Amino acid sequence: MTIAERPWLNRLQPYQPGNRAPIADGSMASNESPLGASPDVAAAICGALAQSHRYPDPLAQELRSELASLHHVAADQILIGNGSDELIFLLASAYLAQGGHAVCAAPPYQIDRISTYAVNARLTQVPLRDWAHDLETMAAVDADIAYVVNPHNPTGTVCTPAGIREFVARSPARLVVIDEAYIDFTDDPNAQTAIPLVAGGGVAVLRTFSKIHGLAGLRVGYLVAERDIIATLQKIRPPFSVSSVAQAAALAALRDPAHPLAVREHTLRIRAEMVDLLEQAGYPVVPSQANFLLVQTLAETEFVSAVLRHGISVRPGSSLGLPGTVRISVPTERGLELLRGALRPDRELLQPTAAAASGLV
Repeated sequence: MTIAERPWLNRLQPYQPGNRAPIADGSMASNESPLGASPDVAAAICGALAQSHRYPDPLAQELRSELASLHHVAADQILIGNGSDELIFLLASAYLAQGGHAVCAAPPYQIDRISTYAVNARLTQVPLRDWAHDLETMAAVDADIAYVVNPHNPTGTVCTPAGIREFVARSPARLVVIDEAYIDFTDDPNAQTAIPLVAGGGVAVLRTFSKIHGLAGLRVGYLVAERDIIATLQKIRPPFSVSSVAQAAALAALRDPAHPLAVREHTLRIRAEMVDLLEQAGYPVVPSQANFLLVQTLAETEFVSAVLRHGISVRPGSSLGLPGTVRISVPTERGLELLRGALRPDRELLQPTAAAASGLV
């Protein structure tokens, strides 16, 4: 007899990663850091390899102590995970499994949807309004967890701090989880973050080392929440899910504050140049405060194929729940030149959207 999957897993489609570009500078599909990690990270990794025969610290105490100081919270209000994705799955297992209810934007961050269905829970997806979270409608949904990805992926739009505070106050959700993976690319990260709301209860904030710190390949994320939530998640978390190498790399990244500042400056500058370049070529761009842009086009598949011929990989919007768009990560300087070349008027690229063509954008 062949074993069968649990019936609720029929709702799941596997996560679709971004395609790799044939040219490294043309990799614009996965929101990776164009400047890589801090130079200090490689040395830290080499040092950690000497202890690779030892199990890692199960709670990454040194790392979470430094993060606690950074965010002005207690160390036992932080949990380190194998990327923020592991932490999302832990939240689903602890608070949604077997009949729980979550609410999120539509389209959602894919892992929010996948983790909810994986534990046989219900998911209410509230369509975006003007490319951003419709917090007013979401606040009317009685749920166990409300997910707010801020900035939103895949649009790059943000909810204002006042909007988040009002949502937390009005939402009947037992826990509001605010995913701040792209917070460092907003106009004012210190004002934008929801971490101060954790003290009031009912709020958890996700962060990652994958974006601003450039450690996507090492998988380090963390959750800031009330102590009882952290304690609950520790009960079901695999004890050694974050390797000693990853912990050492994250510490080194954290101790080099100049590098994320350089990544932020590069990202904001190149992002602005990309907006000008794309709009001059006739492609409307959704205003973004992340390290990517969502671009509208009538011919999504053709756009993806056309730029690939110039060594550029981008993410088709249909794979992210927004057909008729493409998502383009902020690249290196060389990557920007590749994009500029692909968008030259003499190249056979695509027609802009109908709105742009009619002068309505």
